[in-house]
Amino acid sequence: MSLIDRDKLRKNYESVVARLRADDAMGLMKPYVSAHLIEDVSVGLSFEQYGRDFTFYGDEAADRGGHERGPSPMRYFLSGIAFCMLGWYAKGSDFADCDVEAMEMDIRSFLDMRGEHGFESDPVHPQWLVFDIRVTSSSSPESVLAMVDWGDERCPLGAFARRAVPVYEIVTHNDTIIRDTVPADLE
Repeated sequence: MSLIDRDKLRKNYESVVARLRADDAMGLMKPYVSAHLIEDVSVGLSFEQYGRDFTFYGDEAADRGGHERGPSPMRYFLSGIAFCMLGWYAKGSDFADCDVEAMEMDIRSFLDMRGEHGFESDPVHPQWLVFDIRVTSSSSPESVLAMVDWGDERCPLGAFARRAVPVYEIVTHNDTIIRDTVPADLE
């Protein structure tokens, strides 16, 4: 049983493309969030989307001045990339003729906290990202890779990350690794 309504997502994608061709302004988005400091490094954040209000809390560990009211900003950053990537892979499933019974993704990175604490020899930002994508599918490995490549080309957050740091991928199809671009020294 497919996890994705491929026909629905294809029609939606093609409808958006048609509207974008007809009206350039339709595609111009200005997302925003509104954040406020709660206490120390604890932050509350809210925004309205889809006619609903959303609220998130971000924080740090107690030993870094936080109150552990919510995930760290890094976890939200990685989560946002995962949300975006999996959504675009799902949208690409029909274009790649790929049935999906299950799809999961882990994202891992490396961050040296010395950089953010003023050690000049260490960078402040993550050094790399690894996207570990696992797909259960009756489709061919080629279809799975085509779906992943289609999504990789379109996900705004994945593209943003790739401009910032090296991004590596492991793609597993039915428990068999079909792509692994991760350098040996990162394992």
